[in-house]
Amino acid sequence: MQAFAPKHTDTELRSILGCFLFSGDDAFKKIKVLSGGEKSRVALAKALTADANFLALDEPTNHLDMQSVNILIQALQQFEGTLIVVSHDRYFLDHVANKIWYIEDKQIKEYPGTYQEFEDWNSKRIIKPEEKKVEKKVVVEEPKKVKVAPTDDKFKLISKKNKELAALELKVVEKELIVKNLEIDLAKEEIYSNTTKLQEYTRNYNSSKAELTQLQKNWEELAEEIMELED
Repeated sequence: MQAFAPKHTDTELRSILGCFLFSGDDAFKKIKVLSGGEKSRVALAKALTADANFLALDEPTNHLDMQSVNILIQALQQFEGTLIVVSHDRYFLDHVANKIWYIEDKQIKEYPGTYQEFEDWNSKRIIKPEEKKVEKKVVVEEPKKVKVAPTDDKFKLISKKNKELAALELKVVEKELIVKNLEIDLAKEEIYSNTTKLQEYTRNYNSSKAELTQLQKNWEELAEEIMELED
């Protein structure tokens, strides 16, 4: 860190490292002996001390506890340059993003607003196409009878994968609700002022967030597999 950020004092660097869970002798460890998660935290610490006007972060909160996530959020909110973030952490995105890029019809599209605003807009937008589809079904109901029979192997496979995808979506929504409720609890004074409770809730939060990340990754992989089958 000293070689990377010579303009910062040792005290400043130790303080930054402490924010990313490197305390005591851990601050003097060599990079080569660190675990994958520890290396990720060092990379974030370096990013925050760099004299840069552009940062690209890929899942920056994956190996951080709630306290470190909030410290990272505060640092990024003060960052005056351009920031591109890839993340499944909705709490993090709600606090740092003011423009959302999303993929639709195999194209990257842009929404000018926060993640919460995007979610609200997207949920209302999704309802309208569904209503239109109901009307169209009445018109094209008979032609649909000539479609490939469900005995087709590929059709059966796609149908099976779509059912698996729907089940995964339900699990993601359930886990997101758990994570969101834990975030609300962690912000309560009776929790963060009680060390024992804070540690317990933080463990549950980190565990639930890791499970959510894995579920979202599984969903993305399965959705991509279905798209390839449909092509």
